[in-house]
Amino acid sequence: MDKLTLSVRRDVVSRVRALLERAGIRRSLSDLVEEYFEGIDGVSLVELMCGELKLDCGGMLVDPGWVKSVRPRSLGPPASALVRELRDAREGEL
Repeated sequence: MDKLTLSVRRDVVSRVRALLERAGIRRSLSDLVEEYFEGIDGVSLVELMCGELKLDCGGMLVDPGWVKSVRPRSLGPPASALVRELRDAREGEL
C-alpha cells in the first residue's frame, strides 16, 4: 500500500467527520479517499458496480486505448463519404 500525504482545509475535514458521525458511519478518511479514487478509475468503478449488482463481468474489461490499438485499419473511404455519396445519388433521382 502506498502512503499519500494530502493537504485538505481544516473546515472541510471537520465537516466530513461531523457528517460521518451524524450518519453513524465508522470509516476513516483514508478509506473515503481510497473509495473516491476507485470511483474515478473506470475499471475499478465497473468492477465495483458488477460486484454490487452481483453480475459476472468476467474480468474482460479493457481500456479504450487498447481497443483502438488492435482495431483493423479502414480499407476504404470513411463512412461519412459513403453516406454523402448515397444521399447525393438519391437527390439526383428525385
